[in-house]
Amino acid sequence: MRRPRRMTPRRPLRRRAFSLIEAVISTVIVGGLMVVALNTVGASKARQYNTRQRCLGRHLAQGLMAEILPLAYEEPVDTPLFGAEPSENTGCRTIYDDVDDYHQWSASPPQNKDGTAMANLTGWRRQADVRYTEQDEFGSPVGADRGVKRISVEVSYNDVPVVTLWAVRTRNDQQALDD
Repeated sequence: MRRPRRMTPRRPLRRRAFSLIEAVISTVIVGGLMVVALNTVGASKARQYNTRQRCLGRHLAQGLMAEILPLAYEEPVDTPLFGAEPSENTGCRTIYDDVDDYHQWSASPPQNKDGTAMANLTGWRRQADVRYTEQDEFGSPVGADRGVKRISVEVSYNDVPVVTLWAVRTRNDQQALDD
């Protein structure tokens, strides 16, 4: 005959669940990670915006500098004066014929050479300055013409400088271009 099987009492299965403490800790960890992730995304967007502003500013500055550099060192037609001659003070740069015509020139919003405003550039400003300088010390302006002019173009957005370009133009450069 068979022996009856001995029955061992079964332990009741415990159901495992999150306790309140575990839920709170998980929430704090996930919340902290979310804050870090959002800060990273925000910093990335700010960096992209600043890069886009610098690229646009550089483009605007290079455009104005490319417009100035091919011009004559000094007035080719009228009596040479430093700055725009009286006949050139029309607000339209199409009649500028030498680099110092751009001395203390400024426009906001930036303008095309014919004086029309460039589209979608509200808040931007382009300004140019031309100074006589030393042949071996381009950063020091001097009062008399020594054959070297320093040209600077600054582009700013909402009065905050974004890009500044510098170039030097010499009287000898003009002779080389004429040859």
